[in-house]
Amino acid sequence: MRYSTIADSYSEFVVSRSKFMSFAYHVESEEEVAERLKALRKTYHDATHVCYAAVWDELGNMSRFSDDGEPGGTAGAPIMDVIKGNGLKQCLIAVVRYFGGVKLGTGGLTRAYSQGASDVIAKARRIEYVMCDVYDCRTDFATFRRISGISGVVNPVYSADVSFEYVIPTGGSITPLVDKSCGRLNYAKRNQPQYKEIID
Repeated sequence: MRYSTIADSYSEFVVSRSKFMSFAYHVESEEEVAERLKALRKTYHDATHVCYAAVWDELGNMSRFSDDGEPGGTAGAPIMDVIKGNGLKQCLIAVVRYFGGVKLGTGGLTRAYSQGASDVIAKARRIEYVMCDVYDCRTDFATFRRISGISGVVNPVYSADVSFEYVIPTGGSITPLVDKSCGRLNYAKRNQPQYKEIID
C-alpha cells in the first residue's frame, strides 16, 4: 500500500482586487489541522475569510472542510475536490481571502478557491509513502561500512557496534543484506509494518 502527500507550500493571486493566499501543509492529526488554522487566523486576523479542506489520515477517511462565511459550497468543497483529484492524503490546504470590493459570484468563488488549491499543490514537493517492513539490526563497524550504502539502511547509532534500521517495502526480503554482511548481522523484524517516505 502507498499514498501521496505534499510538503508545505505557498502561492497567491488576485482576482477582481480580491487577494487569495494559499497554504499547503503536511498534517497527520486533527489537532495539527486545528493548530495550523489557528496560526493562520492569528497571522491574518484582518482577512475576510480563511477557508480550508483537510485530510489527515493515510486512508483518506478522516477529513473536514469549511467555507468560513463564503456562500455554501463555494470554497471548502472545491478545495477538497482538488485534494481528492490529486490523490493526496495527510494534507491541509487553506486559502486566505482579502475581499477587494468586487463580488465574484458563486461560480467565480468556486473557480478562485479551486485555483488557489491547484496552484499551491503544483508548487509543492510531492511525497510518496509506502508500507514497509522495518528490521532492527546490529553489526560490527567493518561490516557496517560494507553494507551502509545499501538502500534501506538508515538511522545508524554507533556504540560498541553499530545499530541501525533496515526498511524495505512490505513483502521484500532481508536476504540480500544478510548475504552482503557475510552473515555477520543480528536482526529482528518489527511486528507492525509502517509507512515510510520513498527517497529516490
